[in-house]
Amino acid sequence: MTKKVGKSNIFKWPHKKNNIPAVLTFKQNLEALHFVDAGKQLITREDRLFELKQDGIGSKMKLMEEEEDSEARLAKDYEDWMELVMQTLENSLDLQSPEKQELLKEAVQAILQEEEQDMRWERFQEKERPPWRPRRCKQNHEALLERLVQRRMEEAQLDSSVENEIKSYLQQSIICNAKRLKEDLLKVVTWVSSCYPEQMNVCQFYATLYHKTFSARLREVADYTLCDEDCILLLQWVNQEYPNILNSEKIKDVIDHTKLDPLLPEDMIAPLEQQFLITKEMELSTCLHKILDREETAWKEGELPQLRDQVYCCDQAIDIIECFHKHVECAQKVLGKEAKAQRIICQMRHFLTDYKTFHDKVMRRRQTNTEAVLMVNLSCLIQCRDYITKNAHLFSEDIKTDCLSLLATMTRSSHCYFTSDMHKELKDLYRKVGSSKWLKDGEGVCEELLAKLDRHIQKCINWDKMCCQELLGGMHKEFLTEYVRKMMKQKVKLSKKAQQQMAASLLCINSERIHTYFTAAGSNLDWLKDILPNLAGLLKLQDPDSIKLELVTLMDLYPDLRERHISAWLRLKGNLSPSDLKMILKTITCSQNQFSEKQDSLQFSRSFFSTVRVK
Repeated sequence: MTKKVGKSNIFKWPHKKNNIPAVLTFKQNLEALHFVDAGKQLITREDRLFELKQDGIGSKMKLMEEEEDSEARLAKDYEDWMELVMQTLENSLDLQSPEKQELLKEAVQAILQEEEQDMRWERFQEKERPPWRPRRCKQNHEALLERLVQRRMEEAQLDSSVENEIKSYLQQSIICNAKRLKEDLLKVVTWVSSCYPEQMNVCQFYATLYHKTFSARLREVADYTLCDEDCILLLQWVNQEYPNILNSEKIKDVIDHTKLDPLLPEDMIAPLEQQFLITKEMELSTCLHKILDREETAWKEGELPQLRDQVYCCDQAIDIIECFHKHVECAQKVLGKEAKAQRIICQMRHFLTDYKTFHDKVMRRRQTNTEAVLMVNLSCLIQCRDYITKNAHLFSEDIKTDCLSLLATMTRSSHCYFTSDMHKELKDLYRKVGSSKWLKDGEGVCEELLAKLDRHIQKCINWDKMCCQELLGGMHKEFLTEYVRKMMKQKVKLSKKAQQQMAASLLCINSERIHTYFTAAGSNLDWLKDILPNLAGLLKLQDPDSIKLELVTLMDLYPDLRERHISAWLRLKGNLSPSDLKMILKTITCSQNQFSEKQDSLQFSRSFFSTVRVK
């Protein structure tokens, strides 16, 4: 009888014997771990034995003792052979040498050989087959690997050094399972995959087994009510850490992760996401309002913002942006998609609404530190606006619009606060613009205005560059707006061509002087330099058709230029007949319809004539 394989061999790698004879018996092949040859010998015996049975000879046939065979002996030899083959397969993930790799390859080929024999017997009636057919070796092989994967995941342990750093049992459990999963998949790619035929796709098979086992573990955990920390941990593994393993080097090239089911089903993931978002919303709101409370307390106590290099510093903008971006970035990573993090982004709108309440309060109560606080607030508003504009993809359209609207409202009110006194002082001087006195000494009137303005500009000495640039740009635009508005009030009629030429020349000279002054002070609105010269060009033209062509060009440059502005400006030309004016206005009304789309997309910051109020 064939020697029974002892249990002491289990989980040990058998070693091939040297000096193998040219022709080996089944027993010798089995001892030498020649699974394919031993398997072929069993198949030959199986074929011969059952062929004799089918011929009606069976046990009546007298054979030599050494050739005598029986079903019982063949079944026992098959059992011993299968035990060694399965033992080898069970040690698949312990390969550490090319020799053991070859042994696994031998076992795999033997399994496939048995699968072919099963298929041969399929065409026979069940009573005509050997009682052990079909053996289903491939199916048993897959079941064995499934048990192997489950056992290895259950036995997975963390290094003691890492274990001491991780307090949560759940975290330990998930990390040690994930570590085992990654290590074993790398073993499959490196050592095991070459032992299998390509069509078996063994890497994908192992990945599916590990994925199912890991998923089952996470589903068990998700069934419990989790604390916020464990909820975040679970979402991180589902949406971030586990995908990183599948997309790691070597693994991503041989495994199609799109064929794997979700680690957690939607009905389990949704409550976790809900819990996480509620927590993150509260954290973000608390963080942002701590910053606001800090600023409000400092203002109430009369504290001045910190000076660095004689400039008021705006730390609150950095704190707000860092706090917001950190929470949004965390949410996107944990949830795996930008769109799912949209919910916490509305906290910026809530915060800015509360910030506006604080801002309005500061403006109403004129304390000694109000001006300095508003300076810093303006810098904060500008930086928040720039952040939202540059990171528009983070915000839904309605949230972005609301946030920018709140910021624009506060920025305008800050401008009004700092420029209201300026406009009051310049009111009498503005009246001279477009008057007969201006026509006689336009350069002198302009110098007077700028000299008076200079005292207000000096207040910006303690402002940071960004804030100073924003305010001076606003002053620059408002100054020109008032200048053009006073010209359009038609205090003087330019009836003669010479007067119109003189006025046009004054406008160009004043434009250059005004632009030089404001840009030297810090304004960066370079596009404003062409406003007065372009309007001056209309005064110089005498032919109505030329005026129409020039107006078409101006409406292309300034889509917010309206009929009322054109009418008021052309009425300065005392020699333009009412019929010519009516014809020009009729023409430009038709042309304006062509620019309606451009007007819709016009940015507020680049508009000009919409701020020039003309009756």
